[in-house]
Amino acid sequence: MIRRTGSVYAIAAWWALTAGGALMIFASRAAAADPEPLPSGMEALGSASRGDVVRALRKVRHHYGDDAIVIETQLLVNAMRNGSMRATAVSVDGVRSHEDKRYLVFVVDTGVVFDSTTRDETTRVHVLWETIMVPMLERLQLQGLRVPADGIKVAMRYHHRPYRTLDELRAHLDQPGTPEETDFYVLGPDVDALIGRSETPHTLLARAHVTVDGAARAVAVAPADLRTAPGPD
Repeated sequence: MIRRTGSVYAIAAWWALTAGGALMIFASRAAAADPEPLPSGMEALGSASRGDVVRALRKVRHHYGDDAIVIETQLLVNAMRNGSMRATAVSVDGVRSHEDKRYLVFVVDTGVVFDSTTRDETTRVHVLWETIMVPMLERLQLQGLRVPADGIKVAMRYHHRPYRTLDELRAHLDQPGTPEETDFYVLGPDVDALIGRSETPHTLLARAHVTVDGAARAVAVAPADLRTAPGPD
């Protein structure tokens, strides 16, 4: 599990400069029940070198393909850029079955704390989709989804509690409020619809299977005037 803490920033920034891309942090972890474990190789991030990063990326690519690297990277970067206040982490949790389909699972500890007074459950789902999922899907819309499964599941973990200002939230980050998890199940053919432009990354939400704390939710496309900040603007 890789987290966004002091040494992470230094390594992430260094990797971004050598790769010529945006700020990137890579993480990988396999659950004990994974029939084909994915070795991490990046547990001691504080001593990580370019070689450590490259080796970890090779392991992800070997097990799950190039798109897994793109997805994993984009999910973490997008969470960091869109309201993350606490530790942020991403992991690959192997291929899991759900309703007769197989999904490559990504788990994102977003570090986001929503203001529960102004962001209800549906709004929280919309914000997560628009700020974290949409930019990731935009990276896939030219070639579709290529992973060794029928689709991907992105499990996003976050908290919500009432707060009036960011300063108030920062003063009580050790009390983030109620934990919540939203899972997005997206099938490969639905991502492929982006290629023909019959769908956009925004409208794809209507095709996705969404659960909040394990309960299915029917979620429409986010409104055009959605406020994407997690709390008071």
